[in-house]
Amino acid sequence: MSEVAIRPVRGDDAAAIAAIYAPYVTDSVISFELEAPDAQTIRGRIEKVTAAYPWIVAMSGGRVAGYAYGGLYRERAAYRWTVETTVYVDMACARQGIGRALYAALLEELARRGFVTALGVIALPNAPSVALHEALGFTHAGTQAGVGYKFGGWHDIGIWQRDLAPRLPAPPEPARA
Repeated sequence: MSEVAIRPVRGDDAAAIAAIYAPYVTDSVISFELEAPDAQTIRGRIEKVTAAYPWIVAMSGGRVAGYAYGGLYRERAAYRWTVETTVYVDMACARQGIGRALYAALLEELARRGFVTALGVIALPNAPSVALHEALGFTHAGTQAGVGYKFGGWHDIGIWQRDLAPRLPAPPEPARA
């Protein structure tokens, strides 16, 4: 494995991110999207997410090898200390520690910004993602049965949860962007 460098996402990463994400959409139930978004759509998502949350990429061998970001869990104000996390690694770079490095850096940044809880939502079964989350201190918080329909079948999701900070009686507002 080449040395991995993690940096904030840039708009010109959109094409590489779209290419990494596409097979997860088209060839698996890991993503519940039905059509792979193009680079322009990804660029729009980057702009929307980074207005309030971190999005990072892993560079290996001079190219984007994976990405991770935090995002809105739910819109109600009481949820503002909770963030849903996402991580994807180029399938050609799987099992090389890139996902773990990305996720660790993302969780550190989310904690620095004052978020209290991180949630990973995993389409099941997905043993590699479960193992990654649990290796990083997430615990299983529940399963929702048959909530996604893709490829002719109903699929479960599991919620994995990790505390990023103590639950204070009067928590400071999390820092956005």
